[in-house]
Amino acid sequence: MNQRPAPDDMPTEATLLAWVASAQTGAGTPWLPAPHAEALARFALMRGMGVRLMEAAAMILHEPPRDIGWEILGADDPGDNWEDHRDPQRAFALFRHKLALARNEGARLQYKLWLGSAA
Repeated sequence: MNQRPAPDDMPTEATLLAWVASAQTGAGTPWLPAPHAEALARFALMRGMGVRLMEAAAMILHEPPRDIGWEILGADDPGDNWEDHRDPQRAFALFRHKLALARNEGARLQYKLWLGSAA
């Protein structure tokens, strides 16, 4: 199932800026559908920031996904974690990989992101 929103449903720059600010707090962003999370990750990448942490939850209930491999929690292979590299490009690649894993498994998730600045 394609989870891409219609072009007029994409977040505005003002919304993206608000999410960037939230993503740098302890609370993180609001829960975002995959296309909006990806839009935020791309927007952040263009500003030298990367996805430091990512939680995933079912679309209806905020319960953990059945596979934590769909999240970015700092528990990936050595060298893949934000604290290992602080490289926004590498972080974006891992983020896209995680979204693809969930999509290929048929999981419909929403995401909460935390961003970090490049080293």
